[in-house]
Amino acid sequence: MWARRLAHNSYTVGWVCILACEFDAARALLDDEDELLEPLIGDDNVYALGRMGALNVVIASPSAHGTTSTSQAVTHLIRTFHNIRFGLLVGVGGGVPDLAHINPNNDIRLGDVVVSQPTGNRGGVINYNAAVWHDENAPEIESLLCDPPNALLSGVERLQCHHRFSKGKEKMLSNVDVAWKKLTEVPHYPIHYSFPGHDPDQLFRADYDHVGGTTDCSACDASQALNRAPRNNTDPQIHHGLIASADREVRSSKLRDLLRRSWNVSCLETEAAGSLNQFPCLFIRGICDYCDSHKSDEWQPYAAATAAAYAKDLLRMLGPEQVGGIRLAQGP
Repeated sequence: MWARRLAHNSYTVGWVCILACEFDAARALLDDEDELLEPLIGDDNVYALGRMGALNVVIASPSAHGTTSTSQAVTHLIRTFHNIRFGLLVGVGGGVPDLAHINPNNDIRLGDVVVSQPTGNRGGVINYNAAVWHDENAPEIESLLCDPPNALLSGVERLQCHHRFSKGKEKMLSNVDVAWKKLTEVPHYPIHYSFPGHDPDQLFRADYDHVGGTTDCSACDASQALNRAPRNNTDPQIHHGLIASADREVRSSKLRDLLRRSWNVSCLETEAAGSLNQFPCLFIRGICDYCDSHKSDEWQPYAAATAAAYAKDLLRMLGPEQVGGIRLAQGP
């Protein structure tokens, strides 16, 4: 089958990710992959182009890392593909469980997905300074991202309603399987996207630090892990809430819990720290750790796959006319 070759202005959705496991999971979910187009001079993004459902999507990843890498990637993206209407920033993040009031609605676990949700005057994502904070005082808020387009938020609501039914998440779960199967068929592919199992998902008490020089918790005291009720299945749960972003990873349960108390955030991440204040976008984060000293990369591929699976399911809620009615995206 020949790959399509479309014009740059045929693409309306920008899908941005940073890690290789995030990019590959997204690319594996393209229904059809298109021929690559020549980028503009100075655009060093890595791209994959194709169709998801009825929409033409650009998957973009910056070629270099740093606090400005995401904003630079977005700037290049909308210069080269000048008909982009909104962005999906899809990847992994750290979960912020509410240890004091755990219930089915906020029981965030590894592999779950957190979707940014505007709350009050906050557009769903808070940029903060993680370098300066005190035990009882939250870090300084540096900026707030703008609200996503109304059409995109309506799609989130429609999908949320759809997922409440017993078989509502079948498409999303199928997407996870598709990504896993496609990538396992690649010879010598080094990343494993399978579900790591319930046993490695341990949420330790906030005052218990990691033991040992390895990234796994084999030397940690299992009795210090919280006793959470087992789930009936391995299906990832979807949570909607605020996401906080800084220019460094959080490996402190004390800071994690302070941010939960101060802003009621559900997820911490680092990709918005490059300032995306004016770019109309939605953040979708697969949970790969709990932002504490026990942090490891074991869950990253699976979490990347669940986030990508949700994002594709969300695009199913949007038609070309709805997306075309959104005004052109502006740069960061």
